[in-house]
Amino acid sequence: MNTLLNKAAAAAMLIVLSSALSAAPSLLSPADGAAGVSQSPALSAAELTPGASAQYQFQMNTADVWTAPLFSFDQTAAQSFVGQGAFSGQNTTVLVANDAYSSVSTATFAFYSNTSKLDPDTQYYWRVRVKPFPPGTAYGDWSATASFTTGRFAVQNPANHLAISGGGISGAPGAVSIGFTIAENNVTTATSAGLGAYNTADWIFVKFSTMSGAEGSWNHATLTGGSVGAGAALSAVSDYRGVFFDHTANYAYWTAGATVTWNSTADGIGLTPVLVKVFAISMVHVPTGSFVYNAGAISGSGVNNYGAGAQSTVSDASQRPAGAAANWPNGYNSFYIGRYELTQGQYADFLNTLGVSQAADLHYNSVANGHNITYTSGNPYGSRYAAVGPNAAKNYLSPSDAWSYLSWAGLRPPTEMEFEKAGRDIGGDTRTYPWGNTAPGTATYTPPNEGGTCINKYINYNNTAGCLKVLDVGRYMSGDVYRTAAEAGASPWGIADLGGNAMEIVVDCSYASVPSNGNGTVSWPVGWPSPSVGGYGGRGGSWGYGWDVLRVSDRQGVTGLVLPGRDGNVGARACRTQ
Repeated sequence: MNTLLNKAAAAAMLIVLSSALSAAPSLLSPADGAAGVSQSPALSAAELTPGASAQYQFQMNTADVWTAPLFSFDQTAAQSFVGQGAFSGQNTTVLVANDAYSSVSTATFAFYSNTSKLDPDTQYYWRVRVKPFPPGTAYGDWSATASFTTGRFAVQNPANHLAISGGGISGAPGAVSIGFTIAENNVTTATSAGLGAYNTADWIFVKFSTMSGAEGSWNHATLTGGSVGAGAALSAVSDYRGVFFDHTANYAYWTAGATVTWNSTADGIGLTPVLVKVFAISMVHVPTGSFVYNAGAISGSGVNNYGAGAQSTVSDASQRPAGAAANWPNGYNSFYIGRYELTQGQYADFLNTLGVSQAADLHYNSVANGHNITYTSGNPYGSRYAAVGPNAAKNYLSPSDAWSYLSWAGLRPPTEMEFEKAGRDIGGDTRTYPWGNTAPGTATYTPPNEGGTCINKYINYNNTAGCLKVLDVGRYMSGDVYRTAAEAGASPWGIADLGGNAMEIVVDCSYASVPSNGNGTVSWPVGWPSPSVGGYGGRGGSWGYGWDVLRVSDRQGVTGLVLPGRDGNVGARACRTQ
């Protein structure tokens, strides 16, 4: 009898232990007092009792008052809340409310960014409570209240928002100050898992005209310095083709006043009336460090004068393709590379600064595969070209088109070794794709503001019926639907679309000359590959190619897929040696 009672007591004790939780859950993120938080945040909390299983209730309000909270998400009632968000992040597949217990008792509530954005620049308060296993047990105490303040996102295409506004000119010849306001979403400074310090940055350059902006009168300005407000630091460059604003903090929405200093006398301009245009391109500063080239030795077509088809580690700046010059950009040293692919809006802005015949030569006027840059002859000069989808990747881009734009902007094409460095972490990282080793799927959705039925995670690829076109650059980072960090498709440096969307023209390892930075005109430097001869190729796949070409190390596009003419699969990405 005593033995049976003891066993019964022991069983009861087990139930008590599995139900016993700490007084209240721990709020994990956002950190209390965090600023610049996404308007579609993911709120995470945890029950810290070892082995505990639990359901959660999250509440939010705009004040630390809880009689009528703005949001109340009770996991016992539902896993997802129509038009608002869903519980995610647990290690157990949840099918119904009563099946929500998880042996790893953390919970994340993620807001749907396409239907339920929080207000910008607003302080929110939140708290959580936990209901332990078994079903029917009452909720425990509420956690302490934490708060965070949202940043601001563009209504559409929040990943790819960079804007220049306002402005004025002051000062004397030789030291003209050009002032403006810059605004951008999702700027970052961080350290990768491989301990590489990187940051987003903006390449700023100026075009000027002494002929009231008349046809073909825009020239590249010599910039010697300047200043920028909090959140960034200005870096001058030795050829004075522009300046970099290197971001020094993390912001969901960053804006600052800025000036650049123009040495107008170096450009032959004295006390003459002048118009200026300020341009900005979003870049990422990739750090110095070793990296793996041709991970998995997958090789591919095309002449590869580095590595001979074998996996190798680029461990210093001296390692380069056979026959290449000593300072050939092999990716080991730091460099700047476009955060996004070249867009149709950027290309239209470029055409609007050129002479009529020159712009006509560089304009592809067909509407196909997501490409649509219109020409209206009756418009005033400077506004005749317009991109219907300005944030869409620029495709139908021939090598000579790309070279003209990149040189005009003071930038250059990347080498294929820099492309691989941009697509994986420093050190021994051998990831297959820019986001990791998980192959992309083929599930589809309808992207907001773009139409079509397109791949919903990672990347735009696979010649998908209903989406035979380029999408907005950074589309998978935009928060238009909930995606994990990996499913956003970015590289460890936060670089978008290195796989898919548009195949990017690079200088290949068979080309021995050094591609110097562009000179500010459409006549690119003589050290760049000739579009009619070769020395260039494509990397990263596109909307029209399958999974294999998406791989960071795949070289199938280095020959045969990028030809001197224009192709709907082909685009470009900017690069620059500081």
